Amino acid sequence: MAQDFSPRCSKCRERAVSLATVPYHAVIENDGRQYEFDISNLVVPRCENCGNFVLHDDANRRITAELRKVVGLLAPDEIRVHRERLGLSQDELAHHLGITTPTLTGWETGALIQPRSLDRFLRAILTMPELRMKLADEHSLELASTV
Repeated sequence: MAQDFSPRCSKCRERAVSLATVPYHAVIENDGRQYEFDISNLVVPRCENCGNFVLHDDANRRITAELRKVVGLLAPDEIRVHRERLGLSQDELAHHLGITTPTLTGWETGALIQPRSLDRFLRAILTMPELRMKLADEHSLELASTV
């Protein structure tokens, strides 16, 4: 990892910040539920003087990857690989899911975490060709009037 942090501590202002491996306890709310988990070896910039540390991009990616595991969500690479394996463009898969292409792009890059309900729908679309065919035909989803 390239040094993408200042060596000066934002708390004590000393030039004593370097990478350190720390235990980290996370409590994160996602999709209306609270999840707690521990990461025993999170690498973060930490001040050797006061102990203050900062969650930088790499640490945040590690935390969200662990959250996805705890929640049971597909990882960004899994979404992209399965979509590409099926020969679907991002636009096509986003259309099937009823979301915008930028939202799907966020899931595939890890910038966004998909809700559990859409993760389940995504898994169904990726594993059921008949569902993809149904969703491709807008008229096949029309319900008969019961009134």
